[in-house]
Amino acid sequence: MSPHRTATGLTSHAPRNESDLLPRWARFAPLALVALALAIDLPTPGAFSGDVFLILSSMIAACVYSLRAVVGVAALNSVAGLVFLFARHMPSDGEHAVVDYVAMVVLAWASVPLCRLRLSLLRRLLGAERVAESAQRAVLPPVRAWWGNTWIAVRYEAASAAASVGGDLYAAEHTSYGVRLLIGDVRGKGLNAVPDVAALVGSFHEAAHHTPTLAELARHLDEAVSRHTRETAAVGGESNLSGEHFITAAIAQIPDDGTEVRLISRGHCPAFLVNGTGLQVWEPEHPGLPLGLGEFDTGPWADESRPFGPGSLLLLCTDGLLEARDADGRFYTPDKVLRESWRQGPPTVVDRLAQTVHAHTDGVLRDDLALVAVTRAESRPAPDTDVGAGGRA
Repeated sequence: MSPHRTATGLTSHAPRNESDLLPRWARFAPLALVALALAIDLPTPGAFSGDVFLILSSMIAACVYSLRAVVGVAALNSVAGLVFLFARHMPSDGEHAVVDYVAMVVLAWASVPLCRLRLSLLRRLLGAERVAESAQRAVLPPVRAWWGNTWIAVRYEAASAAASVGGDLYAAEHTSYGVRLLIGDVRGKGLNAVPDVAALVGSFHEAAHHTPTLAELARHLDEAVSRHTRETAAVGGESNLSGEHFITAAIAQIPDDGTEVRLISRGHCPAFLVNGTGLQVWEPEHPGLPLGLGEFDTGPWADESRPFGPGSLLLLCTDGLLEARDADGRFYTPDKVLRESWRQGPPTVVDRLAQTVHAHTDGVLRDDLALVAVTRAESRPAPDTDVGAGGRA
């Protein structure tokens, strides 16, 4: 990903058109079956018929071709069946051959209304997917890739193939206190977690500008999650859900003119800091309870700071990365990728991590995955024409 990009976040993975949904072999199958029918029927005795392959050809065409192409395949199969009838079957099978031919023609042309029905349903499906994806992108809007010299990249992978957004979340705001970043993981995953994601992200975007310290911001978000939980219980007619709905989260702050990064963790997994001196796993001394459980937390709500000079890189992640396992049950570790790629910038880091965790799990993510990488560059590169949203490929 180019350093000139102006935004980072979710990118579309809904199919642009029907051809994106089809395996390559399906496009050639109808014509291949016609060829197979010719190869079987003409050289063999009259009792052997290729009509069944012609019927299969029309039925598969109804599933994969446009309406015009389906009509063409039906006409082709009707002509091919007529050739078989007069060249091979009429002399030996008489009336039965005519009945078989008529049945074949009826089934071949039945593919046309089937195709019309498929295309109608497909248009509805693709429209619904695009509407759903637009709604999901509203929940997790794009993040600016650059705020001054601060360079950010986001990568998001939902475990559910039906959604762009699951139970993980991220957000970023440039405030008078510096750049503030949020990453979190809702209890549960999939589309049922999206309302909780929307509630927390919306609260963060507003509160990040009005709370002087990260501890105050974390308390504000905790109250927002608790309030959302109570409202969800009231609307759903359920009993008190306190203690059942919570969100682990980490909030980071990078001042515009400073050389440090501050972090507060509410039950979230560790962050990673990497620079010329090596890689550090940042596990806060007081991680606290997740957001939504603040009423049970009597410990200090304190943030911590670490040096963060130009070139240093901070990675915030969810447990979809750290708890990903291979076929033998071994957990994924990001250390090697971070050491090899941190100098290449946040976009390269998040893309490499996503690629390697997919390879580690054989492409099967059992949990949602969110990555936020941030670095302070010496200077922002001059803009060019390569702009857009980075993230999911």
